[in-house]
Amino acid sequence: MYNKYIKYFLVSILFSSSLFSAKVTNDFWKKGLDFETYLKKYKISKDIINLMDKDDAQLIAEINPNRRFYEMVASNGVLLQTLIPIGEELQLHLFRTPRGYKVELIPIAYQKDTFVALLSIDQTPHSDIIKKVKNRKLANEFTRLMKHSVNFRSIQKNDKLAIVYDQKMRLGQPIGIPDIKVAMVESHATKHYVFKHTDGKYYDENGKELVKKYMRKPLNHIRITSPFTNRRWHPILHRYKAHLGVDFGARRGTPILAAADGKVIFSGWMGGYGNVIKIKHSDGYVTLYAHQSRRKAKVGQRVKKGQVIGFVGSTGRSTGPHLHFGLYKNGRPINPMSMVKFSSKGLVGKGKRAFLKRKRRYTKIINKIFEENRPSYVWNTVQERQVSPRMKNYYKKIGW
Repeated sequence: MYNKYIKYFLVSILFSSSLFSAKVTNDFWKKGLDFETYLKKYKISKDIINLMDKDDAQLIAEINPNRRFYEMVASNGVLLQTLIPIGEELQLHLFRTPRGYKVELIPIAYQKDTFVALLSIDQTPHSDIIKKVKNRKLANEFTRLMKHSVNFRSIQKNDKLAIVYDQKMRLGQPIGIPDIKVAMVESHATKHYVFKHTDGKYYDENGKELVKKYMRKPLNHIRITSPFTNRRWHPILHRYKAHLGVDFGARRGTPILAAADGKVIFSGWMGGYGNVIKIKHSDGYVTLYAHQSRRKAKVGQRVKKGQVIGFVGSTGRSTGPHLHFGLYKNGRPINPMSMVKFSSKGLVGKGKRAFLKRKRRYTKIINKIFEENRPSYVWNTVQERQVSPRMKNYYKKIGW
């Protein structure tokens, strides 16, 4: 099915380039730029949005200013096609045909691999990861996870850290948030570990959960009408669909509650999402509450968990009153249901035994890497060499 999109893409290139010489460029989507304004720049009718599926049209509001998009423009200034990432899995493909412009959602092509970073600390873990591994998002994730079990102020020069993580790569560049599997800091001859278990949660060596679910339900009574999905092939429509949030059915005027303490960073109209409020929380989380009939919270306002911030409605592209609830981590949409129910329990019984077995395997591998002083497995940079195929096989053999 993906080959179909490649073929379609190539056909449109051939058609376009046969008319005019074209130039392909890339840039970061500008903050505050919306899709309708982008269409206006190239004199394309915004009616194209009205022909889109409701869920697809809502995704236009998910274009992140930190993401790189690609354009093919003819020598006469006519836009031939563009690829605009929406989240980490899908992208908007806007393209010119003999009958006018069309837009569709297609998968983002990327490679995912496992990387190992082993560093001796010169200044701070955060700055050294940025300097030596060239991945600021990895530095941010490492700091977020390890701060629960390590006092960073006590870390000294020549202490060591190790990270094993999965990273998506697109056109030679890392995309999205790195998925850390295990992280370790060795300070004062003591090793401090953080492990990601098969349930997607992070634990210390004793199986204690480090990053807890702390959000409450955004409505007192919830009824899910549409779940979260990053990328799903629709068996009937025969195309990719995404829904980067959870829809809760409710009567018009039902109070909407803040899922956690935070600061309102947006309160206004947001295209297909209608009346929207966005709240920034701790650890890089942001919640979004869409389709409101009336907004109560104002930009800059501090709100408490459970405080009324607005009321359920059907504004924007909506077929009936409901709340679209979105959750983002450092700009990446994640499933809100993974954070809604608060849980303070650690692993017990069979779950804990499985974790301890996984922990022993992880610890053995990390210790072996330390003992043999294996080089970090990173992509080409100035200061670090990329691992050879032989070394890549080595990491696979020891369990990664």
